[in-house]
Amino acid sequence: MNGGAATLDFGIAVLADEIVAAGLLCRVLADWQAPPVPVYAVTETRLLPAKTQRFIEFLREHLAK
Repeated sequence: MNGGAATLDFGIAVLADEIVAAGLLCRVLADWQAPPVPVYAVTETRLLPAKTQRFIEFLREHLAK
């Protein structure tokens, strides 16, 4: 479960809005926003299977928000 200790009332967590909207947690610092965090896809070779290429494209699209 995302939220870890925060879902057990042991602190706060930086999470996506979709996770907070699930109802287990509530927003406590509404005006604060975490800085962006870079994400890298590391592979063994440049010759990737099509499904791996599609997954990396999916990540680019959905994490670029």
